[in-house]
Amino acid sequence: MSDSPLPEPTEEDLWYFQHNGFHRVRQALPEELLVRLNVATNRAIADCVEPVVWETGSTDRRPEDVHRLSKILSRDEAYLQAASHPIILDTLTGLIGPNVELLTNKHNHIMVRPAGSEPVYWHAGEETWDPCLLTALIYLEESTLENGCIRLVPGSHRRPFRHPRRPGGEWTASEWLPRSLPVPMPRGGILLFNDACFHASDVNRSDGSRRSMTFGYRAHDTHDVDKDDPVKILVRGERVYTGHPHPFPGEQA
Repeated sequence: MSDSPLPEPTEEDLWYFQHNGFHRVRQALPEELLVRLNVATNRAIADCVEPVVWETGSTDRRPEDVHRLSKILSRDEAYLQAASHPIILDTLTGLIGPNVELLTNKHNHIMVRPAGSEPVYWHAGEETWDPCLLTALIYLEESTLENGCIRLVPGSHRRPFRHPRRPGGEWTASEWLPRSLPVPMPRGGILLFNDACFHASDVNRSDGSRRSMTFGYRAHDTHDVDKDDPVKILVRGERVYTGHPHPFPGEQA
């Protein structure tokens, strides 16, 4: 892999991202890192290392019933290396600015999605009026129509109407399904999307798993007075303050 930085997203890329709500990063993660990530994931699955979300209806707590591994940033250093890889950060800075924070209390998990895994129901992670939070899906295995790739509803982060973020109901009967776009991704591929977009995943109809890591990123809030928030990791840029002087002149700190 070349050590030269990726070109930032073009103005056209940025326009489509702002209107459609998602962006496919042009370059995949290096194979050496993918191997390390899958080795760490294999180990966590085999040992059923908590915290774990189990497949619906699972009672035996077997490795093949692991649906999701949570809090992965504290499990192995390879996960943080992936989440802060220049291939991701070079693109993020072109979309949300130079100062990027990785959240440990949002996402921070691996969707294992074993064979036969049930759908992930339609939902939007954030409200449209919330500060922009970007979700990154990093694929440890190929994601296809057969194994239940993500479906995104383009432009739904710009909806002018109120709608429950988790509407529930039958997956195939949802009004979001005919509006959605399936997004297959290669092994090592990276998909970024505005977390206010409605999205879901279908049943895994293959005989293998469909692993993907999920991370959440935000631009650093320059009006935050407290710059030492323990749930945020500064992965690019700096924490700057542009608000009124704090404390105000004459006030006690």
